[in-house]
Amino acid sequence: MVKKKLEKVISNAAENFALEIVKAIKSATLQELIALQEGTKKAKPGRKPGRKPGPKPGRKPGRKPGRKPGRKPGPKPTAKKKVVAAPKKRVVKNYPKCAFPDCNKNRFPRGKGFCGEHFNLFKEGKIKDAKSYKE
Repeated sequence: MVKKKLEKVISNAAENFALEIVKAIKSATLQELIALQEGTKKAKPGRKPGRKPGPKPGRKPGRKPGRKPGRKPGPKPTAKKKVVAAPKKRVVKNYPKCAFPDCNKNRFPRGKGFCGEHFNLFKEGKIKDAKSYKE
């Protein structure tokens, strides 16, 4: 019972509040509404979402650019010659070729001895089996 009374009081208050707001908006002029809207604008937009900027990179530790310290000007010391290894020879793989006469294309793995083109012709029945050409 107490809960129902409280709910009724809250709903009546909310209803009265909403009605008064609507009355105030209806009676206000357009200039007042625009001024009210401009007053709620932020002067400056907030920070964009994302990572915070970290520290800026400074000077890296190590030797400064330029001539090495302690080196006297003059002729450069002679460099030792490096032995260059001979380049590796390319391995040429010879794949099995198509069984059709005068065709130098590589054999299609599932083509039963033919390249892709001749395998399609074999499936259509236009050419014979690969074993007949090998003989």
